[in-house]
Amino acid sequence: MFKFLRSESKKTPLAHLDELFKQTISKLPVNEQIAYCQRLIESSKFQLTQQCPKKDSSYLKGLILAADDEIQKLSSITTD
Repeated sequence: MFKFLRSESKKTPLAHLDELFKQTISKLPVNEQIAYCQRLIESSKFQLTQQCPKKDSSYLKGLILAADDEIQKLSSITTD
C-alpha cells in the first residue's frame, strides 16, 4: 500500500502577519502580549462572521491560528 507522509503545515509567525505586533506589542510584557493576541482572535472571529472577500477570510483565519500559536508560546514562557 501507499504511505502518505503528512508534512506539517508551515506556521506563519504572528510577527509576519501583524506589523503592530512586530513593531510594538512584542516589546511589551508577556501578559500584555497575551491580552493583545486574545483581542486579535476575538476581533478576527467577529470579522469572519461579517461578509468579507475570500482573500480576507483566509488572512483572518491565518491570523487567528498565528495568534493562538503565539499565546501558546507566551504561556509556556510564563509557566517556566
